[in-house]
Amino acid sequence: MVAVTAAVAPQDLRRALGLHATGVAVVTATEADGGTAAMVVGTFTSVSLDPPLVGFLPDRSSSSWPRIAATGGFRVSVLAADQEPVCRAFATKAEGRFDLLDPVEPGTAGRAVRGAVLTVDCTVHDVLDAGDHHLVLGAVRSLAPGAGGRLPLLFVRGGYGAPSVPSVQAEVPAWAAQLAWADRVRPEAEALAAATHLECLVTAAVDGRVVSLVAAGVESRAAGSATRVGTSFPLVAPLAPVFVAWAPEAEQRAWADRARALTGGGHDDALAAQLHAVRERGVHVTTGHATADAFERVVRGEEADGLAPVLRALLDTGPLPVAEEPVAELVDVTSLTAPVRDAGGRVVLALHLSGFTGTEPGWEIGRAVTELHAAAARCSLLLGR
Repeated sequence: MVAVTAAVAPQDLRRALGLHATGVAVVTATEADGGTAAMVVGTFTSVSLDPPLVGFLPDRSSSSWPRIAATGGFRVSVLAADQEPVCRAFATKAEGRFDLLDPVEPGTAGRAVRGAVLTVDCTVHDVLDAGDHHLVLGAVRSLAPGAGGRLPLLFVRGGYGAPSVPSVQAEVPAWAAQLAWADRVRPEAEALAAATHLECLVTAAVDGRVVSLVAAGVESRAAGSATRVGTSFPLVAPLAPVFVAWAPEAEQRAWADRARALTGGGHDDALAAQLHAVRERGVHVTTGHATADAFERVVRGEEADGLAPVLRALLDTGPLPVAEEPVAELVDVTSLTAPVRDAGGRVVLALHLSGFTGTEPGWEIGRAVTELHAAAARCSLLLGR
């Protein structure tokens, strides 16, 4: 091992690296007598995807780490932005701090912090020397993301705060052209999300799939979509009609044929009516939270039966009454989507608003449509320059 020389004073290193924001987590373990050992760490990190490993670095002087190490496992709770009091309770070993934990769950290494952003259950994989700290590697046994998509607590410059996430964007080299377009319209997506208090995705059709390139306002509402940046689904009828409504007839037939191959049936008249409605309105409206929720589960890979049952349900319902009723009279609206065009008039992106509760009054839906139309027009102007 190469010797490390102290070229930088410890206090200077601490002060400089304090500019780097870190997450905050509570590490727990259930001891042999049923008690709980716990400590706060600001060094929790992902280490390896295959095999799944995480890590953190306890100080060598820690009195809690030896107790956790003796159990052979640990559970990490990543704290949410509003859980600074939880952090302080465990950091100061406040009386009653264990009341902030959920009860012991069978088969886990420790108790979880109630309301955490994420919990990760691990066995101790290895412990390495790292100067005045240990580097603890944990083999991940299970993961449990928290409900509601809350943002994490951060520690930076000696204090606590929360991140601001106006939008996030995918980074996939194969989507270079689409990402360049998405980057240009990203400020408009952020403004639209802020104006409507909804989630706005910027999507594109790439190689027969619809991909989410940018997500803005992802924390706008608890009812928001779980379909996030980088996810994709097939461009197949009746999904994403804005990408084919103005396309050549051959592309429209291919869109419909892909659905026929998956479902075994044809709904040509209903699909033609849907494309007509999208062209007339300039926006695609979806209704029905039950079907929308099922679609989200498919995209997340949680439905063993795949996409076909959802497509059948959508095709059997057809575009009516959505195609005939004024937007302001629709109920249980789940999303609104408008096309974004390049300089040649081709639909190359779409703005997709979601996060509706299904109980919005008609005037609110109408306002969202107006805002969406205006934002899509501004995006098209940006791409046309």
